[in-house]
Amino acid sequence: MAWRRRALLLAAAGLPLVVIVPATGKSQGEPAGFIRQVADQALRILAARDRSEEERIAELERLLERATDLDLIAKLVLGSYWRKATPAQRQRYLELFRKMIRKQIAGNISRYDGQRIEIVGSHEIDDRDTMVSTLVHGVGNEAPYRVDWRVRRYNGRYLIIDVVAEGVSLLITKRKEFRDIVSSSGIEGLLAAMAKKVEGQEAAPQARS
Repeated sequence: MAWRRRALLLAAAGLPLVVIVPATGKSQGEPAGFIRQVADQALRILAARDRSEEERIAELERLLERATDLDLIAKLVLGSYWRKATPAQRQRYLELFRKMIRKQIAGNISRYDGQRIEIVGSHEIDDRDTMVSTLVHGVGNEAPYRVDWRVRRYNGRYLIIDVVAEGVSLLITKRKEFRDIVSSSGIEGLLAAMAKKVEGQEAAPQARS
């Protein structure tokens, strides 16, 4: 159930972990307003049932291209291994990461059935970061669940650097998954595992005993 809810979160947001929009104007001048803006745009796309699934996927992809830095989040997920990768490996990794994001959107979009996001508070973590707390409401009798967004102001822009769904950091979870694969099978093993996921095969290299 927890994984299903986190999947719905990603579908509702229409984005991975990093989102960027200009931090200008009163409506965009606060992290909570930024989260509200991004969520509203994605939810409008998801709710457009007069469009085909492929059209909505394409529109979410365009939203991602306009409002996200996928290369940055890919580097954050890979962590210190980014510096150890060759230029060819880095290029292949970024390509596969983007394909994985598209596959994730396509896999989750059909799960949207009217969820809405309510902003319930925010607090500053330090001079750069703010945590914005939200409740994601489902339909029927399903209880809402909490999602916290860590927002950073950077060079006149806001960006989400982590999403914590029901206490689970998506950035840390994905980083650990990738680190475990690299530590047992190397960067080439990670690239092979990512390629299998893109192709729909979930098997990943096993750690050596």
